[in-house]
Amino acid sequence: MKTFNAKVLYAYKFISQCLPIYAFYTILFIERGKSVTDVAVLIALWSAFTIVVEIPSAILADRWNRRNMLVIATLLQGVCFIVWFFSHTFFMFAVGFVFWAVSGAFSSGTEEGLIYDNLKSDGRENSFAVVYGRANFYANAGIITGIVSAGILASFISIEAIALISAAICFVNALFASQIREKNFYSQRLREKSIGFFDTLKEAAVFIKGSGVALVSILFLVLFVSLGSYLDEFDALIINDFGLGKIWVSVILSVRFAFIALGDLLAPMAQKKISSIRQIVLLNALGCAFLAVFAAIWNQFFIVIFGLSFMVMAITEILLVNALQQQIKEEGRATVMSFYSIGQNVVMIFFSLIYALLAGIFTLQQVYVIISVYGIAGGLCFFLVFMAKNRTGSHNATEL
Repeated sequence: MKTFNAKVLYAYKFISQCLPIYAFYTILFIERGKSVTDVAVLIALWSAFTIVVEIPSAILADRWNRRNMLVIATLLQGVCFIVWFFSHTFFMFAVGFVFWAVSGAFSSGTEEGLIYDNLKSDGRENSFAVVYGRANFYANAGIITGIVSAGILASFISIEAIALISAAICFVNALFASQIREKNFYSQRLREKSIGFFDTLKEAAVFIKGSGVALVSILFLVLFVSLGSYLDEFDALIINDFGLGKIWVSVILSVRFAFIALGDLLAPMAQKKISSIRQIVLLNALGCAFLAVFAAIWNQFFIVIFGLSFMVMAITEILLVNALQQQIKEEGRATVMSFYSIGQNVVMIFFSLIYALLAGIFTLQQVYVIISVYGIAGGLCFFLVFMAKNRTGSHNATEL
């Protein structure tokens, strides 16, 4: 059997995120008569739709063919953008998010499981942080390319046309997804042992409940590390608060994702220096501190500090996902990761609604200050809890 060709994976990840509509879809909603509150509710609905299909799709990914799941996911995302091209009502935008939600559910956990099992098949599972980090790097490089191209395209064509271009890119990427080597140890195990559909879910739940590392990793990822992902949907609105032109959407988001991509590359290096979960949570608090500094200054010329915060969060995410993957033995990897994805989407619903509430009471600058303080407090609280456990001799559950 040929060894796993990570270059095909990297090409797929780059193209999957090289979508110019990413920079402008919230603005498309607003230009077609939707308020900031409408946008927040749409994003909350997106998360709700994802929750509905997350568990079934994750179990399917473990029991069927993960590569085919990625192919279907890319096609469904393209359908979403086509729907938005024709959309003018809240309902139709929500329908588009249904397709995107299913797409996201089909790929979340599936990618991590496919990468780890491919590496394990070649005896290289210890390289997961490196390969996963590089895959995320290429994904973020794709985001930057899409954002920069969006700023240029927006000067010549409408945002609706940008949505169609993004759909075409998704359809092309389905071909790249189909070339990734399929490897699924859990599905092989099913051929040797009879395991029911919902037994797969039960195994994953029992594993998370019994593993201190897995439980803490998922909780912290969902509640604090993912703040960068939650803000992703709203960061384009910063230009309105600064009174800047549309080209600044590309500038701000390009800086953001350039630093995230840098974090993806630095994560394996950081892994050599960081030996425990408590150090990782403290690192994430540092990232939120950078965000607090930017929010206090609130000026587009200090956008580098904004980027640094997300770079640190990117490092934290890779370290925690790696810790989680190393703990999984015979359980379905996609199903275990689905608990992480569901947690993210549940929190995203509340985050979007809270964001909408805060935006109606405070200025956008103050909203970012509140969010960053929350992130700092979370990291410090987790760190102090782990320090207390160390003193009582019960720290083993939180070691990497």
